[in-house]
Amino acid sequence: MSNYLAVLNVNKNAQDQWLRKLSNVTKSGHHIYAHFTTVIIGTDIYQTVIDGELYNETELKASLRHKGLEKDIASIEELIVYAYRAWGHGMMNHMLGAFTFVIDDGKEVFIAKDQMGLRPLFYAQKKGTGIIVASKIKDILATKIIKPIVDRKGVRELLALGPSISENMTLYKGIQALPMGHYMIIKKNSIQIKKYYEPVAKPHFDSYEDTAANVKYLVEDAIKRQSKGCDATFLSGGLDSSIIAACMAKQGELFTYSLDYEGNDENFKGNLYQVSLDTEYINRMVEMTQSTHTKLTITQEELRDELVPALSARDLPGMADVDSALLWLCKQVKKDRSVIMSGECSDEVFGGYPWFYREELAHLDTFPWLRSVDQRKSLFNESLKSMDIDSYIHKRYKETLADITYLDSDSEADQRARIHTILCLHWFMQTLVTRQVCMGEDADVVIRAPFADIRILDYVYNIPWDMKFLDQEEKGILRKAFEDELPEEVAHRKKNPFPKTHNPKYCELMKEKLQECYDNPNSVLHILFDDEALKDLIETGGAAFPLPWYGQLMSGPQLLAYLYQIDQWFQTIKPTLRLS
Repeated sequence: MSNYLAVLNVNKNAQDQWLRKLSNVTKSGHHIYAHFTTVIIGTDIYQTVIDGELYNETELKASLRHKGLEKDIASIEELIVYAYRAWGHGMMNHMLGAFTFVIDDGKEVFIAKDQMGLRPLFYAQKKGTGIIVASKIKDILATKIIKPIVDRKGVRELLALGPSISENMTLYKGIQALPMGHYMIIKKNSIQIKKYYEPVAKPHFDSYEDTAANVKYLVEDAIKRQSKGCDATFLSGGLDSSIIAACMAKQGELFTYSLDYEGNDENFKGNLYQVSLDTEYINRMVEMTQSTHTKLTITQEELRDELVPALSARDLPGMADVDSALLWLCKQVKKDRSVIMSGECSDEVFGGYPWFYREELAHLDTFPWLRSVDQRKSLFNESLKSMDIDSYIHKRYKETLADITYLDSDSEADQRARIHTILCLHWFMQTLVTRQVCMGEDADVVIRAPFADIRILDYVYNIPWDMKFLDQEEKGILRKAFEDELPEEVAHRKKNPFPKTHNPKYCELMKEKLQECYDNPNSVLHILFDDEALKDLIETGGAAFPLPWYGQLMSGPQLLAYLYQIDQWFQTIKPTLRLS
């Protein structure tokens, strides 16, 4: 992980000011870089930085040798510069990993993000000052050149789509994000942003058996590549983390970590989305893999107390206690390890979410994880009800689907699977990978997600839906691929999302915190939401809002936690709210 800040096309009069503000600074023409590396090749000088990791360094070096490079490459920074020299912008077709990077060759600044958007990158432009590029929003705000302003568009993103937001935006006016599969070229008087990757529809000719074998090879290879320097994985006893554990156990000693909540055994009640607790499945996998296992149990007070640090880590309101639980978990893992594997992104790639296959969700002409829009609007302050939330959501939905291509041979189910995959990749997955990166980084832990391998996505995207949904099981083809590697009860366990607390004590704690916000007449919640609706929400512990605010988990106490994060965001960052 390498956090960085670049200020490009800096006005000469502002350069001295920037040099005084920033530490570890390199100056290159009209550009100023903080935490960059200088790479010198012959007479050419490059300023560069990479945030993240490459998983095909060996192949990249072999390809460069094939093109005539004789020098031994000593660092990842040198590697990306030589790749840039060899292939120019086409280098992105050779990269496999989770990364963003910046390369300044003296003529242009080339800025890129990996195909699946696994590391964040933000930028802002201000006339007379230049273009600021950074790996964190807080680093842009720390310059004090861009003021934290939340305008009407930011409010619509927050209230209509949050905690997901458009992948090219933040909630702050003037601070944007580079989307997955895009790169940016900055020259003296221009910024160009280009999409270089999107899944492409291709015919699938492999049999069930060959498809399962290919899926198994791709997943195992991704795990093998990413387990370099890593001997630990999160383990929930679900399909994805169990596959990772089974594969890693073959390579050597394995350490596994699981999350539980104080009081969950006594208070758990199964539902459509969480049908079982994890413990018995975790125990079965620990027994099979002979891993050294650590069960980490978070208290309700710790879950509450991590909400503000999680907000700070993400720089924006996020997935409430789903964020805070992961942050706490990473802090515990950091006591032993610095790198750990996660099953994140499998559901987006293989179609594991209920909206891929449940009839009442699969045919919605909107984001299927936003089923509570009418209820959301009922919470809004009267002054905000004039915002056309429905049209805004529909516009973002249609924009996301605009570039999807279909095959003539696609069935209706195949077309729906492509739609939901693209929606998940650009929205739901981006929210989750941002959560993973930010919580891990705040605890100084690298979390790797082998299912987020572009080779897996490119292959699985074109597997027909009846094969993906083999035997009417979500991720059926993945289950078939690994059914001989896992205990049967694990291989065919119904999908469970990230574990959440079922302890009523957490609801009481969040009612107390949100009541404190409500009692503050200066709370932004009084501007954004209807006072009577807020009061009812607090008194009922969130039960007055019956559907999940977002996804599968954000209901009841989780919604209270999200509103608390919004309040604390305005209390700590103090952004200016502009609703006119």
